[in-house]
Amino acid sequence: MNKLKIAVFGGGYWGKNLIKNFSNSGMGEVKIVCDLNQDVLSEIASQFPFVEVTSDFQRIIKDTQIDCVAIATPPSLHYPVARETLLAKKHTWVEKPLAMHIEEGEELVQIAKNNKLVLFVDETFLYDPALRMVKDIIDSGRIGNIYHLLFQRLGMGRVRCDSNVWWNSAPHDISILKYLIPNTVKEITSKNFCYLQKDIADVAWSSLEFVDGISACINLSWFYPISTASVTVIGSNGAIHYEGRFKARKVSVYKFNIGSPPEKKVNGVPSPNFIPINAQLEEEITDFGTLTPLEIACQHFLSCIIENKEPLSSGAKSLKVVRLMNAGELSNQKGGIPIKMPEEL
Repeated sequence: MNKLKIAVFGGGYWGKNLIKNFSNSGMGEVKIVCDLNQDVLSEIASQFPFVEVTSDFQRIIKDTQIDCVAIATPPSLHYPVARETLLAKKHTWVEKPLAMHIEEGEELVQIAKNNKLVLFVDETFLYDPALRMVKDIIDSGRIGNIYHLLFQRLGMGRVRCDSNVWWNSAPHDISILKYLIPNTVKEITSKNFCYLQKDIADVAWSSLEFVDGISACINLSWFYPISTASVTVIGSNGAIHYEGRFKARKVSVYKFNIGSPPEKKVNGVPSPNFIPINAQLEEEITDFGTLTPLEIACQHFLSCIIENKEPLSSGAKSLKVVRLMNAGELSNQKGGIPIKMPEEL
């Protein structure tokens, strides 16, 4: 089988990860890397001598031998770059989010559909076997009816200067939320805070309510001393805690022991004035195989091109993430008021 010819646009931290993983996939080979920063190109040429480097994006667009393009740029550039690659009839991998406006995302999806191209959004955590395990446990009914989900993506490290924590981090958690709970979202409330840079939020929180009463909270920060990328799912009979940082991945399953409300009252006050409740750790899982989520995602993208199938994180599916991201941004702009969502979400 001939390997797919790949171009990568954006040679920064994540672009380098894509070069490594696509090169090791067995199904594709990176031929060209494009970046507008000459220092970055020099690093790429030194680290990956087998690829051509260029600062001319049209070099990729005009190369008829390039089958697919992976876009690893800041969020604001996702739409214009992806639009050009799709119009050039090249399968396209886009870092999350797909676009920053729903109209732009819809246009990209339509262009891909018209040209029978794979449009893939890098919602990497959806390819983590540990998260798939969480999904299986939820669907099995093991922890009962789902009540609430808490997302925490906190830490210090790469603080972006071109876009805020909402657009860089929330797409991960919203895509995970929609994967775990595909029910309809009723409304979203969000608020951003800027501490490290003027007008660029480094702290954000959001709450979502589903039509069936399930609630979710998302807590994001680039300004926090303890790193975590966790999801806790609370059910009527138990809970699941997922830590998504690759080197610390873990799935913990808890069983709840919940007592009954008191039947007696003393001077109108329930006695005893509490409901006994505790959680018992039932299972802790740390073995999820040797492949990283990004390795699995890269292989899935290339196999979808070869087999002509829709990815798990296709552009069409990711439109729901863009809609929720836009609604969250609108809520923040309006001072943190709830924004009602269309019924299809």
